[in-house]
Amino acid sequence: MARGCGGWIFLPAELIKEISDRLPADVDQIHIHQVCSHWRASTAPLAACRPWIVAGHDRHRDPFSVVNPIGDHSFWLPRGGRRMHSLLSRTPSGFPYCCGTPRGWLALTDSLPSPTRFILWEPLSKAEIPLPTLTTVAQVFLSGDPLTSPPAGWMAIASQQNPGAQIGQRLFFWRPGDAAWTMQLEYPTSRIEGAAFHQGRFYISTMSMSLDIFDLQQHPPKRLRTVCLFPPLQARYRRFPGWPRPYVVACNNHMLLVMVYRRGQGNVVVLAEVYSPDWAAQRLDLQEKVTDLGDYSLFLGRGDTVALSAKEFPAIRRNCVYFVEHDTSKHEQWAVVFDLGSNALERIPHPEEQREGGSKSTGWLAYSWSVPEGPSSRSRDLCEAIKYICMSVSCLYDNSMEKWRYFIICHTLL
Repeated sequence: MARGCGGWIFLPAELIKEISDRLPADVDQIHIHQVCSHWRASTAPLAACRPWIVAGHDRHRDPFSVVNPIGDHSFWLPRGGRRMHSLLSRTPSGFPYCCGTPRGWLALTDSLPSPTRFILWEPLSKAEIPLPTLTTVAQVFLSGDPLTSPPAGWMAIASQQNPGAQIGQRLFFWRPGDAAWTMQLEYPTSRIEGAAFHQGRFYISTMSMSLDIFDLQQHPPKRLRTVCLFPPLQARYRRFPGWPRPYVVACNNHMLLVMVYRRGQGNVVVLAEVYSPDWAAQRLDLQEKVTDLGDYSLFLGRGDTVALSAKEFPAIRRNCVYFVEHDTSKHEQWAVVFDLGSNALERIPHPEEQREGGSKSTGWLAYSWSVPEGPSSRSRDLCEAIKYICMSVSCLYDNSMEKWRYFIICHTLL
């Protein structure tokens, strides 16, 4: 076999599979799939990938603001706290602020008050999409994946913090080809807790317990209705089980409403409830609680919400609500998992490594979820991927299967 990178694609399938089975991290599996079609066919599908938590360092957070974007950021596995020290977390230089993690992309800007560059960046493919600049952006949402949607089939929506207001935000809309953002002229919203897209409409639930629905088929998008969520909730409860926060989630062709309740010292999460309202009804009725999501589980973070199937992501538990803490102060738990069937609540503590650069109450703070979309057509360079996966293994192939097994497996287990 020829010496050099070119020969790696001809490694026997059984050896590639054995290497893949011994790799502990999802990011390693993704890198293997990005090498070539032979390596993808020789390893397990990427269904085993898990959602990652995106965390920001609190030294870049304004303690008096609940909507500021994050500065230094990193990717973590929810359990065990293993940080993704890899090419995945190397964002383009000159973009210190992250303004959202929509659909596996990162919205990055070089400055908050006076930006000169604003981009969408996809960590796996390294795809980069320039956006018109916008000042004081709080969050960015995407109606579709720019890599898989038609050029006119997706839209970016940004929320902008109102000058002088701590939680007031205005919405801006941008379609590919637009020269600038289009501002939504109606009254501003409160801090956005959950955002989701369903059947050409954009749903947002806010910190002030309001819910807004926008028609994206119109240009500019028009707000169809605003609903106060306190009356339908008060119809169910004489006394709330805690202070509620609403989240909208699109799941299996349904638009769901999740109520997360906090109470007690430390403002801890104590309960999560899921409803499937009749959104067309003149008066919103929460109806009966949803206690069975089938194979799905719901992931709630800062603004972005997503529903994932346990069949496609077997590392997650079905019929659960995964909630990542995303306030400006650190909670005792890193994330919370609420089982809708048993009403059992599991608290995932902060790992020790996650506290680097701080103490028990400082350091890395959870921000939101990021879901790897899998390999794209924009694969990274073959030699670079192989170098990362095999961790600097350098020896000649001499048709000795055992020699390769010894060198490569030993290095992947370091």
